[in-house]
Formats: sequence, structure tokens, C-alpha cells
Amino acid sequence: MARLHVIAIAGASGSGKTTLARRAAAALGAGDAAVLPLDAYYRDRPEATATELAAINYDAPAAIDHALLRTHLRRLRAGCAVDRPTYDFRTHRRTPATRTAPSGRHLVVEGILALHWPALRALYDTTVFIRIDEATALARRIDRDMRLRGRSPASVRQQWRRAVWPMHCRYVEPTAAFADLAIDGAGPAAAAVDALIAHVRART
Repeated sequence: MARLHVIAIAGASGSGKTTLARRAAAALGAGDAAVLPLDAYYRDRPEATATELAAINYDAPAAIDHALLRTHLRRLRAGCAVDRPTYDFRTHRRTPATRTAPSGRHLVVEGILALHWPALRALYDTTVFIRIDEATALARRIDRDMRLRGRSPASVRQQWRRAVWPMHCRYVEPTAAFADLAIDGAGPAAAAVDALIAHVRART
């Protein structure tokens, strides 16, 4: 069996990480690439009240169960499938359901903090950072959270000012230094996919 090639995509909220990850996985071949979102690995806090959950800073590294993600990456690299968690953003809780992530030839890990932890970076083969201006990222975040997470524009802007952008500046933007490839998140999606695929093909 061919060795698993792990691609990690980081960048600001709203930069286009999920879009790039899904399109890159599709371009690498159906059944040949899986996507592992960091958002699925938010820590489970079953004892917390709804009010306590709503007050958590979900853009800080402490919000992510990176130890579980590291375990799953190691298993995938060893050729084993994993059952990754799923997360409900409306309730801020992990759900009982899991999704199977197969170990194929390629795996795409995507999330704002994908490049934050050295232990995770050691398991990646290709690292990508997507750059985006704040206004475009916020507009995309508002659109997504209204459509998919039941949020109001005012609540999204408040969370953005309180946590999202400050945490981006503190924890996310510095990880651009660990990227093999920098991509313009405001540019054409097709061009970004082509650039990433070319980079991966050259290294496999």
C-alpha cells in the first residue's frame, strides 16, 4: 500500500480552508483522499451548561482536543481507518455519531490551528497557509454562520471582535511561517486547487 501523504491547510476563519480541502480531495481522486476537519475535534464538555458553553473561546488552542487528533493521525498513517467525532455548532456539543475516515493515499487536515502544534506538524507532508483580508473573511463568516449555525449577524460580529480575530492574530497568523505553500484566499478557487495539487504531485 502506498504511503499516506498528509496535507494540512490553515488560515483565518473564512479564508477558504474547507473549500480548498474538499476540492483538493476531489481532484486527488474519488476514494483516494479524505478530509479531516479540526472543527470535529472541539473538546467535549458534557458537564457544562449551555451558558458556560456559549462563553468558551473556541478560537483558542485549548478548545481543540489535539491529543485525540494526533492519535487519529498516527493510526491513519499506520494504515488504519478511524472513527472521528462530529460536533454540533448550534449546541456546542459533540454528538453521539462518528464518521469513518479511511486511510488511503492522501489525507487533508484543515482548520484555523492546523499548523499550531509541533506534534501535529511532525505528521504532515505538505503544509498550506491561506491568506485573506479581514473584511472578506468576516463577510464569509457571517454568511456561513447565518446559513449553517443559526447565528445572527450581530452575534457573529461580536464573537469576531471578542475572540475570532484576536486569536487569529495571536495564534493563527504566526503559523504561516510553517507553511510550504501560501495561497491567496481571495483568488480563484480553481487556481488554488491547481497550485496545491501541483505541489503535492511534485512531492509524491
